[in-house]
Amino acid sequence: MVSGKQDACALNNALWCDAVLKAAGASSRFSTGFWQASGTVLPLYPNIVTTSARPDPDFKAALQSLPSNTAVKDSFDCLDPSSFGFQKLLTGTWLFRPAPSDKRPAISSTWQKISHREGLRKWAHAWNDTESLHHIFSPRLLETNAVDFAAIVKDDAIKAGAVFNAGPKFEGKEVMGLSNLFCRRNWRYSALRELLAPYPHRPVCTYETDDDILAVYRELGFETCGRLSVWLKT
Repeated sequence: MVSGKQDACALNNALWCDAVLKAAGASSRFSTGFWQASGTVLPLYPNIVTTSARPDPDFKAALQSLPSNTAVKDSFDCLDPSSFGFQKLLTGTWLFRPAPSDKRPAISSTWQKISHREGLRKWAHAWNDTESLHHIFSPRLLETNAVDFAAIVKDDAIKAGAVFNAGPKFEGKEVMGLSNLFCRRNWRYSALRELLAPYPHRPVCTYETDDDILAVYRELGFETCGRLSVWLKT
């Protein structure tokens, strides 16, 4: 169990990255204050995620050991690894939705959990047009109990989707992380509301790099709880 909302966001995101990299064949480990994967590099995914604003001394050695074109996610936007050859790639805002206490699960015929390889292939194509990125999500992830690939399906087509991953516990309830959201920009509120519907009693965390759409998350009960940054080793 973690004590703060930003801590919960950071650890949840590290758990998701751990699942993706492990499924792709990487070795990984959790150290005091950070998570690290080695042996495999994936586009869009870091090989280090900090889980504390003060990672232990092994963190510097971990930075130095990363090959070029790998990324580090500073979950508290408080580090400067530029002396190790990193450049800041982007910044974002952590968002946290406390678990509603009186909401019942909505019954929707459009929400689907992806559970087989062909479904994952279609989900990946709907998520991103870039063919080379579709291999990121190994079918092994479908066998992971802590991970749900979700889709909103209408007229036999995937209109929106996201990934949810479980953990850690915050105030006694397991947090669900929301990532890889895709939908039409002008449909974000409705898509998010439908995607979140099966998790009415769970706190949910995510992050957003576009400040212009933070208001949409606030309408759905999310609150900001810190900043993060991503650094690329050049």
